[in-house]
Amino acid sequence: MIKGIDIARYQGNPDFRRVKAAGIQYAMLKATEGVNYIDPCFKANAAAAISAGLPIGVYHFLRAGSVADQVRDCLAAIKPYRITWPVAVDVEDAPGTTELSKLGRDKLTDMAIDFCLKIKAAGYPPMIYSNYNWLYVAKYLDVARIKAAGIPIWMAWYSKATPDNTDRSALCDMWQYASDGKADGITSDGLDMNVSYRDFGVVPYTCDTSGAVEIAKGSCYTAKTTGEIELVAGTPGRVQIIRCIQQGYILWHIVPIGEPGQDVGIYPQGRSEKIFTAKIK
Repeated sequence: MIKGIDIARYQGNPDFRRVKAAGIQYAMLKATEGVNYIDPCFKANAAAAISAGLPIGVYHFLRAGSVADQVRDCLAAIKPYRITWPVAVDVEDAPGTTELSKLGRDKLTDMAIDFCLKIKAAGYPPMIYSNYNWLYVAKYLDVARIKAAGIPIWMAWYSKATPDNTDRSALCDMWQYASDGKADGITSDGLDMNVSYRDFGVVPYTCDTSGAVEIAKGSCYTAKTTGEIELVAGTPGRVQIIRCIQQGYILWHIVPIGEPGQDVGIYPQGRSEKIFTAKIK
């Protein structure tokens, strides 16, 4: 399970470096709602979280009306930022309203799936958020259709159950299990706590190098990758890694700066699997 939080303007502007250091592994940020609304804290929080090295996804609060217009606004808001977790559509009635629940299950499910398919076509992984009642009790949404469309489900269900004693993975891909949590770096009361049963942040990639390569001091080795990853050295001070963007792929020049006989693992940033080992000769 992967620990996460979701935030909106109510949490202000967290210290995401402290949030990450506290063990939070991703954050879902409210980006937009309906048409012509961007969460007042979204831009600052997206930039700050990314700068702190905390992966982010986003969510859009669905309103009755044009799905195309809502997708347009959401995509425009998130375009400047590196979104590596899903772009979710939040499907529930706003407090004090019944605008969505009155649409009927078929139409509401059509809207949610349409939103997700448009998000997917734009190159982002989609997701549908709702609560246990809407998904499995009152059934305002057709879960079978959502799953058949291959769209992950993010479910809110608050009770005494926690991820430590309960597994909700048969019902959802991400579980929002509390709304009264706390995390270092966030001072506001009431924080939505989540666990994900899938690592949505794993970005597929290829590399033309594996195993071990020897590099003489004064020279360099060049590796070629595809996919949105950054290469980092497992041990600082042994090699310098220089990124060179080419059309459709990235070249990485690995330059020894350590001493002969030293070696260092080369990894995708933020991930534990080693791609190859560079040995200085």
